[in-house]
Amino acid sequence: MKVAAPTALVLAVAGWALTVFIGNTLLSGIPIEDRACQTGCIQGLFFSGFAVGAIALILAALSVTKPSAGRIASFAALALALPLFAIYAGIVVIGNLAA
Repeated sequence: MKVAAPTALVLAVAGWALTVFIGNTLLSGIPIEDRACQTGCIQGLFFSGFAVGAIALILAALSVTKPSAGRIASFAALALALPLFAIYAGIVVIGNLAA
């Protein structure tokens, strides 16, 4: 599993990039009608970020448990993937409780 930590790092960074893009789009101040990315686009980006975060978290957890992987890369991947997944999971839980 020497590939798990670098893959988790790349996926976690991609997940954070999606999260920043979604936040930038939603908080841009442009009216909804004038946005290039409408509701369906935001929904697709959200669930893409959620899936990327979940996969990154699983790979990071696997790389931490394997002694053959580099410890610094493994813990860096976990440090990036865990808060990312927690944000998406929190949004899903809040959305389900509000419905």
